[in-house]
Amino acid sequence: MTGGNGFIGSHLVEALLSKGADVRCLLRPTSDRRWLDGLDYEPVLGTLDDEDSLARAVVGADVVYHCAGATKARKAELLYRVNAEGTANLAEACLVRPVPPFLVYVSSQAAAGPCGADGVRREADECAPVSDYGRSKLGGERALQKRAAELPFVILRPSAVYGPRDTEMFLFFKFINKGVEPALGWDDRYVSLCYVTDLVEALILAGSCERARGEVYFVAHDEVWDWRGVARETAAALGVKTRKVRVPKVVLFGAATIAELAATLSGKVATLNRERARVMLEELWVCDASKAKTELGFAPRVGFAEGAKLTTAWYRGQGWL
Repeated sequence: MTGGNGFIGSHLVEALLSKGADVRCLLRPTSDRRWLDGLDYEPVLGTLDDEDSLARAVVGADVVYHCAGATKARKAELLYRVNAEGTANLAEACLVRPVPPFLVYVSSQAAAGPCGADGVRREADECAPVSDYGRSKLGGERALQKRAAELPFVILRPSAVYGPRDTEMFLFFKFINKGVEPALGWDDRYVSLCYVTDLVEALILAGSCERARGEVYFVAHDEVWDWRGVARETAAALGVKTRKVRVPKVVLFGAATIAELAATLSGKVATLNRERARVMLEELWVCDASKAKTELGFAPRVGFAEGAKLTTAWYRGQGWL
């Protein structure tokens, strides 16, 4: 497995171990391993651009779960190097094996892009990513598809994933906890969501489904939420009242520009940048997971009302809120 120390990967490690699997994780020497502490796994130190460590990571593996990826970077080149080239490197390492392992790639709905006129994304739709992150994840998908004749793989595109250990949705929870409901622009925005344990279940199902070879699947709960509903359920889980704060597009882009400048001066990665702002302002990030239900047996269990409560309890238990 790659990315086993991360938000999604660490939940997957726990689930696989609970099923009696032997788990090996490729980890950078500087990786934060706090979510893996106390777990019985085998670490392999290395990176996605190191041929030797990749070979050691996949040797003897039946299934390789590729969860590692860069979601933001100071320069777009890093996104492509990690998400596209890194995936290609992992594929080559698998192909060195006499019998290549089954590779399960955690892509993203960002690789497909926001919805078209019918309001929902399906696997057969032409991809139209609107960010370097999305284009780099699509590059990873295409790296696998170029090797389809030799390499068994499956691609999962989760919608927005949230749950314990997540730091992206956490920022939204923090705003709501302070009584602030941020509303971007004036249009309603709709999103598909996926609780992390539902995604983990889909990954495990995909890794054991020969029928899935070479296929692409969206993974999400059936519910479609507008951000007002997401804010309402988050506030209910937190037990707070909120006031809506309208953020005009020009203000959002201004804040993103300032954040980019500050990050450049400090040598850090900006949490908000202009590209991220454009992604946030898209009206429809909705996908259809019916193919995963039919072919993988995927059955999402955690709706957002319940997921918000579980996530809130974890954040508070960790002292994050």
